[in-house]
Amino acid sequence: MLKNPLKHRLHIQHLLVRLWEQDSGKTARLCLKEHEARNWPRFSKVEKSLHFPKYKVKVPLAFHRLHPLYCATSELETLFPSSSPPEMPHTATTPAPDAAPETRCGFIGLIGRPNVGKSTLLNRLVGQAVSIITPKPQTTRNRIRGIRTEELVQMVFIDTPGIHEGPKKLNQRMNRYALETLVGNDLNIWLVEPFPESKAALPKNEQAILEQFRGREPHTIVLLNKCDAASKVQVIRSIDLLGQAGAFLGIVPGSALKDQNLDPLLSLIRANLPGSPFFFESDQVTDATERFLVAEFVREALFRRLKQEVPYATAVRVEQFEESERLISIHCQICVERDSQKGIIIGKGGAMLKEIGTAARLRMERLLGRKVFLGLHVKVVRRWTDDAFHLRQLGYE
Repeated sequence: MLKNPLKHRLHIQHLLVRLWEQDSGKTARLCLKEHEARNWPRFSKVEKSLHFPKYKVKVPLAFHRLHPLYCATSELETLFPSSSPPEMPHTATTPAPDAAPETRCGFIGLIGRPNVGKSTLLNRLVGQAVSIITPKPQTTRNRIRGIRTEELVQMVFIDTPGIHEGPKKLNQRMNRYALETLVGNDLNIWLVEPFPESKAALPKNEQAILEQFRGREPHTIVLLNKCDAASKVQVIRSIDLLGQAGAFLGIVPGSALKDQNLDPLLSLIRANLPGSPFFFESDQVTDATERFLVAEFVREALFRRLKQEVPYATAVRVEQFEESERLISIHCQICVERDSQKGIIIGKGGAMLKEIGTAARLRMERLLGRKVFLGLHVKVVRRWTDDAFHLRQLGYE
């Protein structure tokens, strides 16, 4: 039997989050309500999927391995009895006067060009750093979820790689992650920077992004970011051009870095999320695993200390993550494409590698709340950024 019922509930919720990404979200919400009404029944390792006959939905149980609170299938009990699950009782459409207020929950995609401030906005709205930030563009390579929970509202923000042009398979996969996020979300936030005063129309790169979600404008909020570094004329002109470009849900000028004018953005989100049970527990801020965050901290240290093309040729893989009462032992492999890049990362007498390890270890200790021993080594994996097999091995599916 699963010892922690909360862990099981989070696991089921995660399965339905994955289902959410495969359809419009309505089916996942209905299934979540039905499973919650059954008081989160458990399932056994012989079950191949969660089955919701009423909605003709099956969710593969293999998805459970992606959850940060991963629990082995051998620990779980039978989900449904041999008989068919009971139909949900009919409920009145008008709630009773003393009925609890309806909760709202939904997914909000963050999209835009590289270095426009998506990760900064995510961290600001969530209230802590769940996505790494560096001054360099294209730092984010995966979709990262950050969760903001208020009394009756839960917002699940999805940070994405910046949409950009690039010839390598890694660039193509990053763009695919970003564009796939546009489909099926309740809302999207399109981040743009103020345009030059001389612009008479949207810049071509922004117009190209707009075309990717054409038709979704009524479900898209535009955040005109970095207004603290622009003139008043630029801001007004940019709002005018964006207003002409589409019938957006709203256009909000502000600054994620300076935390300026983000309350109107949150108000728009609250007002337009659908009624739904929460998908995550109220104290959860991300669904990223500790192993994923550890690798990201190493990659952040690499991006902050290396120059030119070297950080873009690096990937990090966690090879060992062992916990004891007082110490967590972590070993990471840093992959590069050329021997010269390996020498730069190690540095003279290992000085650069030590500096990278120290910075990453301090971040890990703050996250994990314990002392960390961090071992780093560098391996040359030639042309990994343009090789489908190596990309899969490094987690870029």
